[in-house]
Amino acid sequence: MKARLATALAATLLCAAFAATAGAQDFPTKPITIVIGFGAGGGTDAVVRAVAEPVSKSLGQPILVVNKPGAGGGVAAMEVKKAQPDGYTIYAGGSLTFAFEPQVLKTQYKWDDFEHIAMISLFQDGLFTHPSRPYKNMRDVINAAKAEKRSIKYASQYQLDRLIFAYVAKQEGVQIIPVPTQGGNGTVTATLANQVDFGFSGGTYGPHIESGALRMIGSMMAERMERFPDIQSMHDNGWKIGSGNYLIVSTTKGTPKAVIDKLGAAFEAGMKTETVQNVVKSRYMKDVFIGPDKAGQVVKAELDKYAKLIADTKDAR
Repeated sequence: MKARLATALAATLLCAAFAATAGAQDFPTKPITIVIGFGAGGGTDAVVRAVAEPVSKSLGQPILVVNKPGAGGGVAAMEVKKAQPDGYTIYAGGSLTFAFEPQVLKTQYKWDDFEHIAMISLFQDGLFTHPSRPYKNMRDVINAAKAEKRSIKYASQYQLDRLIFAYVAKQEGVQIIPVPTQGGNGTVTATLANQVDFGFSGGTYGPHIESGALRMIGSMMAERMERFPDIQSMHDNGWKIGSGNYLIVSTTKGTPKAVIDKLGAAFEAGMKTETVQNVVKSRYMKDVFIGPDKAGQVVKAELDKYAKLIADTKDAR
């Protein structure tokens, strides 16, 4: 009796494995949904909507792109976490959603609750101001606040920039107040309206820098930006801190590897198309691709980096 049950169980598992393999080989057989973790109009939105077209052609199915901002990408991430593990629901947003937000917010997900398909570009986090303001760099912002004995206001997107500028404020002995906005588009809008001393985004500033509507005054990364090699980084200013954020696409944990690999290949090919490359450049993002074999490892390495950053920042306080 036990032998028959064991044989039946083995046969069932084998059939399930064959069915999963067959399903992965046929994938996709219906439309795919990409859930963007941030609002419309930002760099994430622009690149994802651009690459969706060649990915759709490559896979032979329509792709529906929807924006579900909130909680630093957490709202979209939770929708993907709860989806069927079949590759038909994909998260697109910043790698900070997985590497940073769970460390500072009470998220209902962790970095390893997902299959990370690929990093498809790197945000070049820049600091910019309205051209009517006299600042040429971030040191000018600090010095003006000290001379005028006032606080500094900046357009903020999420927890990481608040952590970073709390650290800078402590180091410099000034008050830096975040003005919350929604995504890169929100920070650019607030800065264009001259409502803040400076703003920060990962590339949405691009067209406005080119037109002269905004002025670049710093890199929020540890290193200088690829497109602005003469603009000082956080480390150049003596602030041993900095951001880093990939545009990542991820899906539900348990999705078959064959499906992940097929999606990864489609995104890699899509990112190489001229139209998408032009969008990446226009958003001042860096052309980077890290596929399914290493994307999860990079997320974990970033998580460890930010854990150390949080610990070091607490020590600085």
